[in-house]
Amino acid sequence: MKRIIPFIMLLLISTTASAQLFKPKENKPADSKYLAGEVPIENNRVVFRQNIDAPGLSSSQIMQIAQTWYKERFVEPTVISAKEIKNDGSHTFEAKVEEYIVFKKKLFVLNRARIYYYLTLNAEDGKCEFIMSRITYWHDDENPDGGTRYNAEELITDEKAIDAEKRDKLVKTPGKFRIKTIDLKNTLFTELTNRLKSK
Repeated sequence: MKRIIPFIMLLLISTTASAQLFKPKENKPADSKYLAGEVPIENNRVVFRQNIDAPGLSSSQIMQIAQTWYKERFVEPTVISAKEIKNDGSHTFEAKVEEYIVFKKKLFVLNRARIYYYLTLNAEDGKCEFIMSRITYWHDDENPDGGTRYNAEELITDEKAIDAEKRDKLVKTPGKFRIKTIDLKNTLFTELTNRLKSK
């Protein structure tokens, strides 16, 4: 009898642990910053457009600061490639960027995608317009089959990424791309804002 009791206890613990291990993950409510209205659409294209106030700075000063930030930020290993498309020196700057967004990084597990986008900065005296547009993705790029390519309009819009019935939840695959894209946009915008505010 004394041998049976520990065996039963061990069996119960093992069963409980297995149930927890294989319990399906709940689709928890998403943070409000990823929900409806957070991925703007202009002319049927995803376009993130925000203004940064920079009182006391001329357009030329803003561009100089922005270009210094760009040269320091858009380098390996953070960025795969960044190419200037337009640079008039004082008012407008545009670059085509390719970098990774990482969904999961653990020992022996790396799930990521390439994100491509255009970064445009339009300067006026006292302010700077930040635009992130023409966003596309390449997921599983190392797959022998070539992986999968998407554009933002077919993946991260409200219609594609937000659960149609439970509006506080995201659809699994589109949702993870939406989260990482919004996070990247917010990071870039905050970094540039901090640079301009510190001058």
